[in-house]
Amino acid sequence: MEEPKPIGYWLKRLDALIDADFERALAGSGLTRRHWQVLNSLTAAPCRTDELSAALLPFWGEGTITLDEVLVSLRGRGWAGRVEGEGGRWALTPLGAEGRAEAAGRVGATRRRLMDGVTAEQYHETVRVLSRMAANLEAAPPAA
Repeated sequence: MEEPKPIGYWLKRLDALIDADFERALAGSGLTRRHWQVLNSLTAAPCRTDELSAALLPFWGEGTITLDEVLVSLRGRGWAGRVEGEGGRWALTPLGAEGRAEAAGRVGATRRRLMDGVTAEQYHETVRVLSRMAANLEAAPPAA
């Protein structure tokens, strides 16, 4: 019997599949998963560029669109801009909120495909376990 693939394989495979599904879902809109993540972050509250960068750092890999490129793109669409008197914070415009709402329907379909056959409890337990594993490695002493 073949050994099951390790967690690292499944984490990387799932991330690649999520990216591909987002690409399909957002095709024709000029948006990427990174755009969606920024739109979602700005929906919660206006953010400085460094706050966005810190929050989204795990998603940005080599060869992907940069945060600056996403922000320039969103500003060019009229979807985001800097808020006066907010210390350079970025916020969604009303047009950006509309665009995000439209994209949310497409993203929702991706999430439903992802969660098919997975209960809310299973999802929350998976997230809890992965969070614990990350905390274990973050707390580990540096290698000698």
